Amino acid sequence: MEDFNQLKRKLDDMTVYELFGYVKTNYPENEDLGLGSKKIVIRKILNLERNRMNEQEGLKED
Repeated sequence: MEDFNQLKRKLDDMTVYELFGYVKTNYPENEDLGLGSKKIVIRKILNLERNRMNEQEGLKED
């Protein structure tokens, strides 16, 4: 969870252009992820990462 908080702080500190570049390089399969206001884009990224973490935890339990 600490990694999640570090990611949030990192995203909050980015400018809009840096954030758009981050999305294009780290999430090329989700082009729509970079659309919207900065706050919305950050929320989308965090939700995606949270879902990935939950999936990984679910796989570990099986």
